[in-house]
Amino acid sequence: MKFMKKIIITIITISLFAINACNDSFMEKYPLDKISDMNFWKTANDIELYANQFYPTLFDARVAWYVDDNFSDNQCPSNLSRVAFIWNQYSIPSSGGGWSKGDWKPIRDCNYALVRIAMMNKTAEILRGEAEIRFFKTFFYFQKVKKFGDVPWLEADLQMNSEELYKPRDPRKYVMEKMLADIDFAIDNLPSTLSTDRLTKYAALALKAEICLYEGTFRKYHQFAGGENELLKQGAEACESIINSGLFSVWSTGNPDKDYFDLFVQYELKGNSEGIMIQRYITNKRMHNNVRQLGEPQGGLTKDFVNTYLCKDGLPISLSPLYKGDAKFMDEFENRDPRMKQSIYTPDRPYRIHDNGSVEYRKMPEYHTTTCFTGYKGTKGYSPYERDRIPSTSTTDDFIFRYGKLLITYAEIKAELGECTQEILDKTVNALRDRVAMPHLTVDVGFVDPNWPNWEIPISPLLNEIRRERRIETYYEGIRWDDLVRWKAGKLLENKLTILGARDPATGQYRILYPSFNERKWDDKLYLYPIPLEELVLNDNLTQNPGW
Repeated sequence: MKFMKKIIITIITISLFAINACNDSFMEKYPLDKISDMNFWKTANDIELYANQFYPTLFDARVAWYVDDNFSDNQCPSNLSRVAFIWNQYSIPSSGGGWSKGDWKPIRDCNYALVRIAMMNKTAEILRGEAEIRFFKTFFYFQKVKKFGDVPWLEADLQMNSEELYKPRDPRKYVMEKMLADIDFAIDNLPSTLSTDRLTKYAALALKAEICLYEGTFRKYHQFAGGENELLKQGAEACESIINSGLFSVWSTGNPDKDYFDLFVQYELKGNSEGIMIQRYITNKRMHNNVRQLGEPQGGLTKDFVNTYLCKDGLPISLSPLYKGDAKFMDEFENRDPRMKQSIYTPDRPYRIHDNGSVEYRKMPEYHTTTCFTGYKGTKGYSPYERDRIPSTSTTDDFIFRYGKLLITYAEIKAELGECTQEILDKTVNALRDRVAMPHLTVDVGFVDPNWPNWEIPISPLLNEIRRERRIETYYEGIRWDDLVRWKAGKLLENKLTILGARDPATGQYRILYPSFNERKWDDKLYLYPIPLEELVLNDNLTQNPGW
């Protein structure tokens, strides 16, 4: 693992200063204007200051999360941005690829702190600071495991001659055990509530729930490593701790035709009942460019995604007498789940509201490389106000951990365990449906949808509907690719509807999005990314992922 040497060279900068003479009194002094190990790591406040660097990574303001749906059946980017990976046209990189010094730096930074915290007097305040660092280390390792599977678990304060620089990848099961130990430490030592926007035990519980759902279902559907039920049970317990706290609820003003859209365009989420943890943005302090990017996303939603929405009677379009068909664009939106019209742009919704009060609308469907490639334009998180479209000046807040998403996670976990009762559905899926006045889901479902996805591994009707609800409720929240991976459902990308757009009024046919690439072929190697070639040369203890 010589790649880690690159990290050492660029990161170990604390306490470096020049010594120009052999003067004992000089050598006993430390620079007053610089941080060094000798004058730092004294108080809990020092740990808090150090941990501040990690907070922006929880929701990176430089990255529009809707783009993650390009790695899925939800959305297609324009021809210019077509994702080579999911078309099985990805080449093994020689370097970088998620394994560079910059990619490993956050984990090294966490270990650097933990080694020094170990030498501090463990007061409750120090333990709280340590809990923050262990939370972030778990968060960073979660990304690594999802991408590469087996990865080296590192704890030492690495030096240039550390043996760990050449260690092999550790089994993901072992890494997961270490991650869960760290997140449990965070849960035990973080406060329940805070007046500041820092981590709480409920943020740690939410992260644990996501980890346990991901890894538990990955092991189940990939028939890998075992222990999936224990992981799912731990995930359920984490969800229950949040639900039973009574601190959170589904946000609603009682307006089913607006509330879902409005939830994601708020300027202040502090105090929002769904905010387990939020990312706040403040004018001239921290702002983002997501609204402008959503206005010109260089992509669009797929026909497959649009067909997922139920009708207002709770039935799928294949069975409901309320479905009006798609011969005309607006017909598709008639009598559908209200989240559909709050998620996909229609020409009766303001596209831009200018500072002078004038309002701009767009005709749909449109097929434009910049504004809407597929005819279906996503609107979740898109504020039409001109002030939010000025580059990198928007201050609409974001959710890092959202209670509504956690409810879907809990429902899925309980269904996977065979323990999903009507009471649980009413607390989870149906609480979200109540916000938009949709009929309740029942344990027996009550129908068989001929258009349910052709899963590689068959599932129950209840799990089919919970997965539908998860797709609808959490689109544009950056998790669809993770879901397809853990369900071993990559073959869904072979469905023709995932590369078709809205019906084109000029031809009467569904828009063919990639005329030169009209068929996708899945390869199971795509469930994990390859290790860059240079790293395999630098460290012969590393092994390549299957199929690469």
